[in-house]
Amino acid sequence: MAAFPLYGVGSALLVTKSAGLGLTLVLANSLVVLAIGRILHAIVLPYARVVAHLYLAARILEALLLGVSGGLVYQAGIADAGAPYYRIAMIILGIASLPLLGVLMRVGRMPAWLSWFGIVGYSVFVLGIVADGFGAVGFGLFLVIPGALFEVTFAVWLIVRGFAREPQEPTEPSDPQLP
Repeated sequence: MAAFPLYGVGSALLVTKSAGLGLTLVLANSLVVLAIGRILHAIVLPYARVVAHLYLAARILEALLLGVSGGLVYQAGIADAGAPYYRIAMIILGIASLPLLGVLMRVGRMPAWLSWFGIVGYSVFVLGIVADGFGAVGFGLFLVIPGALFEVTFAVWLIVRGFAREPQEPTEPSDPQLP
């Protein structure tokens, strides 16, 4: 949940007299992004090594690109100076999240409804970021809403329920023990 206010407030402050604080918040967001990547990497690694490694690599790239984006805005004082880096970071996040969510659902670490919400949400999110890049800003903003709603829902679900410690498999009634 920290990523939204850190990046949102930070990026808004980058073009104000509090630009230094803004850059600090944007860079703190990059640290949160790295932490999320590392935590989910560890959870998925036992089930799908390639997916886990790709997701971590995507989060590292996202963190770097968001930091560069914030640095460019800070340096130029122009809100859109880092927009291409931001868009690339968000596309990487959206695409890399799809197989991760599939693995989490397949191994029972999160409910299917939440995984599908994320898969659909991130797919539409990526389309929204691409649309925004091609100038359809209003339409693009509309399309990023499902991905943002998934991220909030996922964060709340993790706070309330957490990941299952072990994969949830269907339970079968056991045979009664004979004396």
